[in-house]
Amino acid sequence: MIHAIFGVLEKIENGKIYLNVNDLVYEVIVGDPGVFEEYLSQKIKVFTKMIVNDDGINLYGFLDVLKLKLFEKLLLVNKLGPKTALKIITSNDVSYIVSAIVNEDVKALSMLPGIGPKTAERIILELKDSMKEFDLTMSKKDKKVLEAIEALVTLGFSRIQSKKAVNRVLEKDDTLDDVIKKALKFLSR
Repeated sequence: MIHAIFGVLEKIENGKIYLNVNDLVYEVIVGDPGVFEEYLSQKIKVFTKMIVNDDGINLYGFLDVLKLKLFEKLLLVNKLGPKTALKIITSNDVSYIVSAIVNEDVKALSMLPGIGPKTAERIILELKDSMKEFDLTMSKKDKKVLEAIEALVTLGFSRIQSKKAVNRVLEKDDTLDDVIKKALKFLSR
């Protein structure tokens, strides 16, 4: 596997960048070539994922290691290929996408290019429990929502009931304990 390439950015063309590493030029598929324009003719480090499939051997590249990690997670989703995963990642920032998955926000994910409601549901179903490594990118509110939902599920409520209750009672300045207490009151009605 090739985790990262450090070299001179020689050319940007058709959604690909060309990195020269000791006179060996790598072709790397990128989602947003415009991000790389300021680095033309400069040495840069690009985090990569090598994918072998019927189309051949391709390198997909990102300036940010978090985008690479999210790309790798998205590839684990059944029937989601690298081109769609790349579209998702370049359409929004990592924290937004992770937040939508963690909060099970089908509507937000469905608004991303190449994603319909069924694919959004599949992404959530297959990835929501593996988003912990992106914890730093989540806002305090998102962390609070996730922890409150998990607490209610542990107490025996369904995930759907818990999510609905937490989202209904959550206020900006509530602590985690406040959210759980309010959600329990809401659920006991």
